[in-house]
Amino acid sequence: MKFNKLTSALMVFAAVGIAALPVSSALAAPDAAKIAERKARKSQAVGEKVGKAIGKAYELYGQNKVGEALALLEPIEASNTFDKAYLDKFIGQLYIEKDPAKSMSYMIKAVQPDVLGFSDQATLLRNIGDLSLMAKKYEQAITYYNKWADFTGEMDANVDLRIANAYYEMKQYAKVIAPADRAIEHSKTPKKEPYQMKFASYYELKQTKKAIEVLETMLPLFPNEKQSWVMLGQFYSVDEQYDKALAIIDMAYKQGLLKTENEIKLLANLYNNNNVPYKAAALLEKHLTAGLLKNDRAILMSIASSYSSAREFEKAAKFYGMLGAKENDGDAYRRQGDALAMANKNAEAATALQKALETGTKDKGKVHVSLIGAYFYQGKMREAYQQVLLARQHGQEKMANSWGPYVKERAEKKGIKL
Repeated sequence: MKFNKLTSALMVFAAVGIAALPVSSALAAPDAAKIAERKARKSQAVGEKVGKAIGKAYELYGQNKVGEALALLEPIEASNTFDKAYLDKFIGQLYIEKDPAKSMSYMIKAVQPDVLGFSDQATLLRNIGDLSLMAKKYEQAITYYNKWADFTGEMDANVDLRIANAYYEMKQYAKVIAPADRAIEHSKTPKKEPYQMKFASYYELKQTKKAIEVLETMLPLFPNEKQSWVMLGQFYSVDEQYDKALAIIDMAYKQGLLKTENEIKLLANLYNNNNVPYKAAALLEKHLTAGLLKNDRAILMSIASSYSSAREFEKAAKFYGMLGAKENDGDAYRRQGDALAMANKNAEAATALQKALETGTKDKGKVHVSLIGAYFYQGKMREAYQQVLLARQHGQEKMANSWGPYVKERAEKKGIKL
């Protein structure tokens, strides 16, 4: 008899277990002669008493009266081993949705004598594995999946995925690889799950290079799987292959796969790590303007410092100034002033440095030293010399003594009295 609803229920139950990550165990080579013998086994018919009861129970099942069907069947005492096994099989199937634990116990009793037809025995062995996986009885699940493989001589990618999953749940990560590899081998079309299982197990085993190999294999097979691109870039970084990390994440970005704030920050960090600070700053600025990145201290500082590293001092100054205005931050204004000075914008530098003093900064002495240069290069010797005196007062005697003679000399040449 065909039990479409029950079969569907088993498929749903089994699918629950596959969502997690993977692992494995080698299967013994099936005995071809025994398998041929099993397949040739003559089918048996149940006795009259059991047959009539099952027929009535099936009618009740068709009317969605599962409880009544079970009440009819469970008290029956079968007269022989085959009838008993067939009856247990039928009751087990009826219990699938109502009580998976009872369903499994009846199915186990049904397969033990190994008297059912080949198809029935094979189906029950696999169903027991699925129900065991659902119940988190992982060792039992593996046992029955292996019994199924040994009984049928078949290789099935989904069964291997579930075996892998069971090992993973038991944290036996080294055993994940073999069933995952078998799943890959026996899948008609490439599926990402066994690759993800291998990657996850290598990750848990801290075998970074092996994990990288799996991701490298996945990319050509699943080019639209964004997470694989991101993970490969991250693992290249962990393995200190920074150039490869940048190449992969940059390619993902150009394909439009990077959508989140953290992904954009990852790419920016890789640009910086590979000594391409201008691209890092430009990338962050673009996505700050677009609204993807938060206008906060970390982003403004990162853009400014990256532009500064790229010697784009005016652009750096712009973002230091934005941070200074946003948080009334004297240190940000100091950085803005220094960046403007590097860009030979000395008048603007002096304004920013004065803001740093007005809003408060940790090291006033350094600000006064910067102001010496800002005024000096504008030809404002009196203001420059005043900053020499202030720098000396705030612990910068060495720099003040270094600048002082130059300021005096230039003032004398210009006829300026200090």
